[in-house]
Amino acid sequence: MTQAQGYRGQLAMDFETTYNTTPAVPNGILMPIQSSKVKSKQNLSEDKTITGRRDPAQPSMGFIDVSGSIAVPVDELGIGYWLKAIFGDPVTTGASEPYTHVFKPGLSQPSLVLEQAFPDIGQYFLFNGCKVGKFGISFGGDGDLTANIDVMGAKETISNASFDTTLTPIPLTKFGNFQASITDNGVSLAVVTKADLNLDMGLDGDTYVLGSGGFRGSVNEGIIGVSGNVTALFTDATLLNKAMAGTTSKIALKLTNGTHSLEFKIPELMYERNSPTIDGPKGVVVELSFKGFYRNSVENAVIVVTLVNGQATY
Repeated sequence: MTQAQGYRGQLAMDFETTYNTTPAVPNGILMPIQSSKVKSKQNLSEDKTITGRRDPAQPSMGFIDVSGSIAVPVDELGIGYWLKAIFGDPVTTGASEPYTHVFKPGLSQPSLVLEQAFPDIGQYFLFNGCKVGKFGISFGGDGDLTANIDVMGAKETISNASFDTTLTPIPLTKFGNFQASITDNGVSLAVVTKADLNLDMGLDGDTYVLGSGGFRGSVNEGIIGVSGNVTALFTDATLLNKAMAGTTSKIALKLTNGTHSLEFKIPELMYERNSPTIDGPKGVVVELSFKGFYRNSVENAVIVVTLVNGQATY
């Protein structure tokens, strides 16, 4: 008996032209991952019918929830497909390498085909109508720099063959924590030890309709939430004063590898007030959360992501 091995697992991605429908001519991309936990779950609801016996009646089958989390390396090429899944097509410039791809939120998000595969035992789990619900990166430390992605989907199909027999693999060139920098209003924050960035796309999954076989009929977008945290050495009260005064600021988190880079810019944000404490004899840090918003920034968006790499199009 052969047991599926995690090291042979695969995650493939494609973009749907029609929602909840696998493209007739697939263009599957074999994505680099650290883990993929997308699955469908279906609860059984207790039947409370009185039958004159102490034995319970047969339960009924509930709604099917297609969702899960994916951990991916923050790399130069693969991350662009996830950014496209979040924001839609980028505006790309450059006649030759390096190419610059600028992503901004639109009125809608693309829907995805995701295939979680166990090729060593010939089992393929195809998820249609998937959209990215949450995206988060924690910068800092000396470990791998990874992004955590939550997805929500419409339906699952199990097969013994892949939806695309010619998946395109992605060369892996990772960004690292040591390549990160952060600025506040254009000024380098050299005292920051770590920073977290979180996006919540506000997806509505309460969309089960009659005749859908228990699966979601759609996955709808909502208001985007942009938030995060910065932890800094407490050397002065500059950031804390901004929080106390309710001052609008802007942050840019950037990873740079030669001529290639990945920058997350939040043009308008406010820090939450959170005074430092004395926790022991070691150095004191200040931890401030922030929330992004849009009022009148020239970028015309709550967040702008710029990816510079060697890939011409997404």
